[in-house]
Amino acid sequence: MALCGFNQEMLQGIESFHKGLVEHGIIHRSKKKDQSFETTINKELDDMNRFLKETNNIKSEEMRELTETLAKYASAFYKLIQKVGVEKYPEVIKFLNNFYFSMDNKFYSELEGKKDDMKQLALYLNTFKFKEEH
Repeated sequence: MALCGFNQEMLQGIESFHKGLVEHGIIHRSKKKDQSFETTINKELDDMNRFLKETNNIKSEEMRELTETLAKYASAFYKLIQKVGVEKYPEVIKFLNNFYFSMDNKFYSELEGKKDDMKQLALYLNTFKFKEEH
């Protein structure tokens, strides 16, 4: 489990996704609409929440689950960016890449197959805190 053997290609992909969420989804849209980052993030979060209430209309279970998961992921990422500040997004991206890599590495190098491996993994993840979080 964990993340199925997270590799460099996957880390680069998620880094690009995060950068796109911030640079296009927040910064570009804020400039285009002449509004604050806070306003843009709040609008995006509201749009995603409203959309998630409608995903039950997606007939394919797999496509519905993929769509919901992506919207929830983007929403959680925006909330983290909102909490620490848009200007810190490069550090947030670096932190998340380390977090995901460490999660995968811990599972496959130490925990896989052990009793309560997933519980131990979850507890291990509590040791990671972005330096600006309280």
